[in-house]
Amino acid sequence: MSGPLDGPHAIETVGLGRDYGNTRALEALDLVVPAGWSVGLLGPNGAGKTTAMLVLATLLRPSRGVARVFGHDVVRDRAIVRRQLGLVFQEPSIDGLLTVAENLRFAARLSGLSASNARGAVAAALERAGLAARASQPARQLSTGWRRLADLARAMLHQPPLLILDEPTVGLDPEHRDRAWGLLEAARRESGTAVLFSTHYLAEADRCDWVVLLARGQAVGSDTPARLKAVVGEEVVEIEGPGADGLVSEVQSVATVSQVVRTDRGFRIGIRGSREGLTRMAALTPPAIRFTVRPPTLDDVYFARTQGQASMSARSVDASP
Repeated sequence: MSGPLDGPHAIETVGLGRDYGNTRALEALDLVVPAGWSVGLLGPNGAGKTTAMLVLATLLRPSRGVARVFGHDVVRDRAIVRRQLGLVFQEPSIDGLLTVAENLRFAARLSGLSASNARGAVAAALERAGLAARASQPARQLSTGWRRLADLARAMLHQPPLLILDEPTVGLDPEHRDRAWGLLEAARRESGTAVLFSTHYLAEADRCDWVVLLARGQAVGSDTPARLKAVVGEEVVEIEGPGADGLVSEVQSVATVSQVVRTDRGFRIGIRGSREGLTRMAALTPPAIRFTVRPPTLDDVYFARTQGQASMSARSVDASP
């Protein structure tokens, strides 16, 4: 299973898959999201992230496997599941002709809140998202960042125990991206809300409790961000340019190498232990060759899992549970 197995489960899937005709968009996803956890589905466009979320949101029927939200089957108990969810997908869902407050009031009534409860919920949502000053502004006049925050406020209005977010920060500037994550972290901290989100910004997933790497509809790795990166090494040597091939063996002679991955422009080499010899190498490397030493990233993990390893000086350990 792609996650810890103890505790209450906001989401549990076993062999979950979805086909579009002869195309397998999602192969067989095993996933556990405990209540209150933040879990990221990572991968490029076409990896199967959106398909998985549409199935979990009851908007697509699975072609195979089982998915449950707080113990309720997403096919048989669709109405019950939907009441547990707050959804944000890539396309804005707010009505541009309505004001921000009108959008939230409309969403509040759709979610089943009474008129009196809706007023308080809308006021609180506007305040939390920083939208109070824009409450009477038509939504079409909002910038991309404020519109996305309005989407998040709408999804969180009824305080659902589970948020499903597809690329929630795509296209946002750093200020609005920080506001969005602050809003989500507050929901987790104050209400124990579970968050399942997808992104192709792999650095965003460092804040997750658990991540699942998807490629071409299949899970190619899953664990905590720290453990996934630890498999790559303590640091990564990146070599690009003419003559990069010849430097790989030199790196192996002065450092403990955990893996070597070929890229289009050169190599990414995971290392452990002392970097003293590498410092000398970097100083002697010709200017035409890019030679850098940096911390490992989830991008390195994903690249190694999907592109394959060109050579190995030490056997790489699989981090999937």
